[in-house]
Amino acid sequence: MSNFANLIFYMKKFGFIILCVLVFISCGKYNEVLKGNSTEDKFNLAKEFYETSKENGKRGKMLKALRLLEQIQPSMRGKPQNEIVSYMIANGNYIIGDYIVSGYKFERFLKSFPDTPKKEEAFYKSADSYYKASPKFSLDQTDTFKAIDKLQIYLNTFSDGEYFEEANSHLAELREKLERKDYEIAKQFHHMEFWQPAVHALNNFVDNNPGSNYLEPAYFYKFESQKIYAEKSFKSIMRERLDEATEYYNTYIERYPEGEYLKKANQLYAEMQLLYNELNELEL
Repeated sequence: MSNFANLIFYMKKFGFIILCVLVFISCGKYNEVLKGNSTEDKFNLAKEFYETSKENGKRGKMLKALRLLEQIQPSMRGKPQNEIVSYMIANGNYIIGDYIVSGYKFERFLKSFPDTPKKEEAFYKSADSYYKASPKFSLDQTDTFKAIDKLQIYLNTFSDGEYFEEANSHLAELREKLERKDYEIAKQFHHMEFWQPAVHALNNFVDNNPGSNYLEPAYFYKFESQKIYAEKSFKSIMRERLDEATEYYNTYIERYPEGEYLKKANQLYAEMQLLYNELNELEL
């Protein structure tokens, strides 16, 4: 091995050893402060970890900061430092992605400090926490509804706010998610071949979501469901139900003359004409 290679080897070896020593010292200091009785030491170390984590994104540092802050928070009540400690706890959870906790903590922060200079930021981050905690459309949407309420409050309160565009975008996204959930539930009746419930569910969806991106398929599946419901009916009531399907067909082609489902809709309508012809022959 050359001298240069030896040098590199020992530099790496001793660099690793030094790093281990520094980590050990850091952990030792943290444990000592954590177990100690000095609120000031705990706050100062928590602030150091907090700022370091904000800069480099290290989750471990923020978790240590949060543990120290939560330990001293009860003793801070009624003191000026309580506001900054409460904010750091809320924002620390937000930074590490613990959004359910940060949403709740920012709510508490605003209730405790309604005149805080961080009011707008706290309002937004509380709403944004629930936005980020909102699951995919097929799951329970409790956090989605919370996020929508809080985003709307933010927009109403801070019409020229720093986060206005982001909040508006998030609100539109969450509303679209709820629309999709409602649409998928309604469409599920169609796929399960529950034709009459499908018609009612899709009709309700159309009435309740006049600007939805899912209106075209909703109108089509409503028509198709009614058509199949009619053709499976007794002859004595088939015409009435076919007439209703015809209304749905006409609505679809008027709204979407070049729609995605136009070819299929025309095919179904042609099949309906054969059913009408059969009924006419029976009535002769």
